[in-house]
Amino acid sequence: MLTSNLALYLGTFIVWGFLMSFFLNLYFRCISVKTDNLLVFCSFAIFCSYFISDHLYELFDQTEVYKTWSIYDFVTLCIIYIGQRLLKTKASPGVIYTYIGLSINTLLFLFMHLDIVIFKNTTPWLLWDLYSLGVNVLDFSMIVALIVDRDIFGIIKLFNYVKRKKALNLK
Repeated sequence: MLTSNLALYLGTFIVWGFLMSFFLNLYFRCISVKTDNLLVFCSFAIFCSYFISDHLYELFDQTEVYKTWSIYDFVTLCIIYIGQRLLKTKASPGVIYTYIGLSINTLLFLFMHLDIVIFKNTTPWLLWDLYSLGVNVLDFSMIVALIVDRDIFGIIKLFNYVKRKKALNLK
């Protein structure tokens, strides 16, 4: 009972966070504080995805829910990528963190689907803990990244450093 209520409240809070990131980015775009249309589009797309999947949860076959969520995240990734191509813009840190978060979430959902549905595992183990913590941390990280639009964990800086080192080694 407590676990299901906590999951409901946490899910609602995450959807609310994505809605607030959309409203904030839209507001910043309207008053010209930020001019990144992709950030507004990305925050809207991820809000819609989470809102629809969260509110249609009861309609899903409970055994297929992880597969359904992975499909939602994959489709959201594709929609954001198509939006980026149509807008012909470079992805900002908030969008890059969204790409990373949705990609890892998709993999975690697929691994849970494999473990529970395909392999018929009913005993909790490390993957279940990694999933529970990982999905929620990634969701909150995406919300924060969409709001502040900064490289909050230094992932982009690390990637650029490795890319520079590799380029120097090739010369």
